[in-house]
Amino acid sequence: MSPSDITFSTRGVSPEEKAAVEVVIDALVEEESAQEHAVTGGRETSWERSQRNLRDGIDNPVNFGVDYTH
Repeated sequence: MSPSDITFSTRGVSPEEKAAVEVVIDALVEEESAQEHAVTGGRETSWERSQRNLRDGIDNPVNFGVDYTH
């Protein structure tokens, strides 16, 4: 949803008033986004961590003959 998707239930809203409301809402969203990034410090959120693979890929497979000798 973008600020331009806002529907006004009040009648007689001028284009200037609508634009002013859109600017304020857009600024609030940007501010909240900046605060969220500041709180997380660029680190992964718990949701992002839960979406990672449990294991690394098989790019470096284990060579049992070399890595695990008796």
